[in-house]
Amino acid sequence: MFKDENTDVTNKDWSFPVIERCLKETEELIKEEPESFMNEPVSYFSKNVDEFLYVESNAFETIRVDGIAFEVDDVFGTFTVLFGLKVQKKWGTFLKDYLDANVGLKTYSAMFSDKDGLWDVNIPLDKLDGFHKDMAIKDAMVLAYLFIYKLLEAIEAAN
Repeated sequence: MFKDENTDVTNKDWSFPVIERCLKETEELIKEEPESFMNEPVSYFSKNVDEFLYVESNAFETIRVDGIAFEVDDVFGTFTVLFGLKVQKKWGTFLKDYLDANVGLKTYSAMFSDKDGLWDVNIPLDKLDGFHKDMAIKDAMVLAYLFIYKLLEAIEAAN
């Protein structure tokens, strides 16, 4: 059951114990970044499209996500987050309908992995209200967090 008594993101623990810049093609680690890297603008990845950023935060536990990968899609040029969502397979239709309504038809991908029991979700942050290419990476993570939080609230309400 999805519950979070403290929905105010300003009170979340926004520490990021894992911040890894990696090569997309090989997933090879380029560098473990200091927390200050999260203040870089997301446009950093427009200039470095061969890289992605993988981050973990204790705040992600609330939204049933272990980590979030952030990149610029080299085909569409969109700012994208990828994550494994711990939601039962039976919610597939609801999940896809929610994504259709909130990020647009065919702008995302969502596939269930029987191997690890997670939904592998890929959404364009560009489609979310409040996104802009000059925002800090940390703020983009907060935006992704809020989107996932609202998705889980909607699943809970439909349950």
